[in-house]
Amino acid sequence: MTSAVTVVDPLGKIIYLLPHLIIKLNSAKDIIDEISTVITKPAILVEVKENKETELYYFRSVGSNKTFLIIIRLINKRWEAYQCIKNPAGVMLSTVLQKGKQIF
Repeated sequence: MTSAVTVVDPLGKIIYLLPHLIIKLNSAKDIIDEISTVITKPAILVEVKENKETELYYFRSVGSNKTFLIIIRLINKRWEAYQCIKNPAGVMLSTVLQKGKQIF
């Protein structure tokens, strides 16, 4: 993958999936499809505002044994997938829900 892939979330935001994020996850077409599914059809979408910065957290299970938490930030005037956590711990999800506002 040489360029960014874009997906549109349920709020109509265009989200850029940059090559470095996919490479960190041992890039495969399947992982791009899974990340796209999490962003386009999240089970939980939380907005967190800290230090004048807004982050969006998208969470969803994909298949029977994988879950993803994808963190999106506004970078260079566009929404970019900043971090992707495969099978996040329950305490991490609890923390996100406590400090943010659930949108979806």
